[in-house]
Amino acid sequence: MKKLLYITLLATLFTVLFSSCEDWVTSTTPQIDRIEDDLLNDPDQIPFLITGVEARFALVYSQLVVASDLLGDQLMFDEAMANATFPTFREINDNFAEYPNEVIFASNTVRGVYTPMHNHRLLADNLLERIEGLEGLSDEVRNEAIFTGNLYGAVARYFISFYFAEDPCGNDTPGPQCIAQFTGGPLDGSAIISPATMIDQILPKLSAAEAVASDYEKRVINTMRARLHLILGNYGEAYAAAQNGLEQGDAPFQALFSVQAPNEFYFAGGDGRRQVMPAFRFADYVAEDANEAARIPLKEAPAGDVNIAEVRYQQDIYPLRESPMDFLTWQENELMLAELEALRGQGSSDGLARVNAVRASHGIAAIAGPVTNSVILTERDKELFLQGVRFFDLLRFDVWPETISGTPGLGNTGNPIGPWRALPIPNDERNQNENVG
Repeated sequence: MKKLLYITLLATLFTVLFSSCEDWVTSTTPQIDRIEDDLLNDPDQIPFLITGVEARFALVYSQLVVASDLLGDQLMFDEAMANATFPTFREINDNFAEYPNEVIFASNTVRGVYTPMHNHRLLADNLLERIEGLEGLSDEVRNEAIFTGNLYGAVARYFISFYFAEDPCGNDTPGPQCIAQFTGGPLDGSAIISPATMIDQILPKLSAAEAVASDYEKRVINTMRARLHLILGNYGEAYAAAQNGLEQGDAPFQALFSVQAPNEFYFAGGDGRRQVMPAFRFADYVAEDANEAARIPLKEAPAGDVNIAEVRYQQDIYPLRESPMDFLTWQENELMLAELEALRGQGSSDGLARVNAVRASHGIAAIAGPVTNSVILTERDKELFLQGVRFFDLLRFDVWPETISGTPGLGNTGNPIGPWRALPIPNDERNQNENVG
């Protein structure tokens, strides 16, 4: 599951599956930079297709985290940085405050997530279609393909429906109502599918993946189920899943990258280019307790890249092009169980031992308790640093910021934040899908 083979050939695969080749002018000499689609039905090519699904997930995930953590409050577009020049990052950071629709729906950053996200879903579904009735495929490879196609097909649907919206939620709508009423995305030209409806497609895919999964992979799937149910407020279902989720000591389930297929953070908020920076509070967390640096890795940005006298800190959790990104961890699972026990009426525990077990895994001292809303929000803020789930917590706990973050003194910082509580579905979809306005 966690390999990246033939990574430099993936662009070829995507071109074959999703490009319109009929209009290309080609010579009569056979091309050597493309693989004919029917050749991919060979059993020997299925591992290559599995790798393609995994690699596309990594690309989409890193792009989505940059955008969603800008929309939320873990990242800010910091114009104190010399290379912070993307206006689309500023628009998302502002939650599109006072921008016209022609700007909002034309965001290149949002489009840059949206298009590969849907391609990822198609790749996962296509993998399952290709192995149907395919002769000569070993049971081991077939099961890996079944697991991959179903798991990542479920994840892609989660991305599409939970992170996007057709319309803004508004500044006066309670956060949980935003999730229920406004978020959602289409599939194959459909109308908007809400998270509460999309989960009916996601859960069967998770079950199909679970049927061929290892014990570890089954725990990964249950942690995924728990996350989905927690976001939707299905606390009993979330608790049942989390009890069978990732356990202390389990390896994280990650997105993997390479120099050829890099982590988006390297060029958006890392040494490749410093545009999006961690919110100021993360440096404060580390200043208050140096041990927090184990789960909030930061480093000082080079003075030559900062246009003001103040120090700026950049994320250091993804320092390289090939830095992996955690997607699901046992620590998240424990914090979900702690929240469900302490705040959501599940089980008989007060959740404190779970919170402290997560802190101990990073060498951070225990807290005395009790486990309150504030404790859960803060622990999740630190533990899930730059993993793209913060904006769900802002909605679930109804604590969305009221003002725009960013560089002090540069215009709109401190102004009322915009009305978008999910990423807007872009014009590409709106123009071709009559069911999306």
